[in-house]
Amino acid sequence: MRRSGFAAWVRLGLGVLLATGLLAGCGNNGSRQKDANQVSNARTTAYQESDVDRKLTHAMNRFGLDLYAEWTASQEIVQSNVMLSPAGLGMALSMLRAGAEGETAEEMDRVLGLKAFDAEQLDAGQHILRELMLAADPSVRIEIANSLWAREGFQLKPSLVERLEQNYEAQARALDFNSESAADTMNEWAALHTNGKIDQVIDPPIDPNTVLFLMNALYFKGSWMTPFDPALTKEQPFATDKGQSVQVPTMSQTGRYAYADEEDFQAIRLPYGTSGNFAMIAAVPDKGTTLESFKNEHLADFSIWSARLAEQEGQVELPKFKLEDSMSLNDVLKSLGMESAFDPHEAEFGGLAKEAAGLYVSEVSQDTFIEVNEEGTEAAAVTVVAMNESASPSDRPFEMKLNRPFFFAITDRTTGLILFMGEVGNPAES
Repeated sequence: MRRSGFAAWVRLGLGVLLATGLLAGCGNNGSRQKDANQVSNARTTAYQESDVDRKLTHAMNRFGLDLYAEWTASQEIVQSNVMLSPAGLGMALSMLRAGAEGETAEEMDRVLGLKAFDAEQLDAGQHILRELMLAADPSVRIEIANSLWAREGFQLKPSLVERLEQNYEAQARALDFNSESAADTMNEWAALHTNGKIDQVIDPPIDPNTVLFLMNALYFKGSWMTPFDPALTKEQPFATDKGQSVQVPTMSQTGRYAYADEEDFQAIRLPYGTSGNFAMIAAVPDKGTTLESFKNEHLADFSIWSARLAEQEGQVELPKFKLEDSMSLNDVLKSLGMESAFDPHEAEFGGLAKEAAGLYVSEVSQDTFIEVNEEGTEAAAVTVVAMNESASPSDRPFEMKLNRPFFFAITDRTTGLILFMGEVGNPAES
């Protein structure tokens, strides 16, 4: 086996982990915060693997990979470490899609890969995926929570609330957004459903035009199927993306792994829990090949090369790391083609509220956390979709061309008198 090491895998590994391992790990909408070491996923289901709509799974994976590639390529300030949760974002946007109409719905279908699904198929597919994920491995803790927070007086459509509650277990609640405690209430919800790892997703004061927050919280805690021995963890050199060499605590292990030695990179699957249903898939480019090149050439084909991973004896070295990130995803979603949802004058969300005129997405943000050590991995993400009401249609920008006969008047505002009036039928004549 070639020994090019795991020197540059971190950024890709995070994207792949969230697009695959966590995508397969959505779960329990618990009502109480549980101890970090307590297993919460003891659910069973009557559904079987054959019930999964593979087109939906493919669409969600494809969206995640496209988003990751577009987002990392569009960063004005290059970050050494990148983390986001395509699964959490995909779920939040799927709920938002339930209220979209017209061109906005068509754009979202193209971006999310949902053109082949009607509302009933999408709801049924998401429900089955959720049930199976919850029962995937009782030794791995998976939690998911969805919620809608509406400004007092803003009326969501009862049919939408019922649909999201039934298929996403989403809870709807009205809040006084003018209250100082409103942001605290939503932040407490985020902390509750991420084991306290993410506790600040809404900053007060809340914009007076904001009428709705749609949230998804995703939490994962899994122990390696074969834990790393802490006695084998040593300081090892890590070649950074800036061309520097730094010493980092690096775990080491030998055994049989699902592994592939491709033309210009290596890939490995490291399973969690007792069943191994959840796993981290990590890939490292060969020496002389950059991670950027790897993403450009191979990320889109993830499903192909990850399927070639086969059991083989070997050694793996993996750095311990802990990352936290917070990001706005407006621009990347627009660049993928979801534009009208952010336009106060073009967005169509008639399925969300009784009075939806002027309703648009003002912000899509995500906060993430991950820690990898000898025992396993703990990861969390909270996705927030904020929706605002725009000014009334009368305030909409207009275009007026006085390029045909017109009337004019010169008036005195103080007295109300008309000083002069007339009309212009041909401005070329004097």
